[in-house]
Amino acid sequence: MKKLQFKHNYHTHTIYCHHAQNTIEENIKAAIKYGYKTLGFSEHAPLNIHRHFRLNIDELSHYISEIKFYQKKYQGQIKILIGLEAEYHQSQYKFYKKLRDKVDYLILGNHNIGNPHRAKDLKNIKFLNLDLYGEQLEDACKSGLFSAIAHPDYVYTFYHSWDEDAIRLANLIIDCSLKYDMPLGFNINGLLIKKNKMDYPNDYFWEMVSTTKCKVIIEADAHDVKTMSKTPTNKTLKWIKAWHLEKNLISKLKLK
Repeated sequence: MKKLQFKHNYHTHTIYCHHAQNTIEENIKAAIKYGYKTLGFSEHAPLNIHRHFRLNIDELSHYISEIKFYQKKYQGQIKILIGLEAEYHQSQYKFYKKLRDKVDYLILGNHNIGNPHRAKDLKNIKFLNLDLYGEQLEDACKSGLFSAIAHPDYVYTFYHSWDEDAIRLANLIIDCSLKYDMPLGFNINGLLIKKNKMDYPNDYFWEMVSTTKCKVIIEADAHDVKTMSKTPTNKTLKWIKAWHLEKNLISKLKLK
């Protein structure tokens, strides 16, 4: 089986998020070793909730300046981008716009529903309201601040039935992807720990995507350098082919 050509990754985490294992430079060295042409860092954006697994607001400037240092150090060897992965709530548009102005790109990574800035407004994702999840995703796409939807099927890991509600959400995600030109992230971090059809990458969701013209981009979602080493492998290609997604694949993001 031909090896998948995977040269551009925009979903990378570091010790700045307090649950990934490697430093910025360790990720860069690994990316160069494994033949990456572009490495985008997308640390979890600083919010007022779940601070234990995201960049702290007082670390943001240091995160940015450190990446800028390595952009110069490794210039000519690899293209390095500064990004953030963020949840979204339309009432906080100005906050997200300020974040976007500080970095090269944002990717949407919805891990919660409700207002991610106020813990009292959050609903437990295990008791998920799929309609609310869909509304927030659509609001994020409408904002024009995000360049891609990371792990759009992550939500189904906590929603264990592929029923009418699940299908309706999948159709909404697909419609948003097409309408707002938002590529969908096929997540390798999830693939490596996937146990059943509902886990992400979700079998049913990607089968639906394969019948559309949605753009799909492979995302390492690397929380350690091992994930980056496993991303451009035959296992990834096997799953891409299994869901007939070859025609949907894009290699690079158009940053918004």
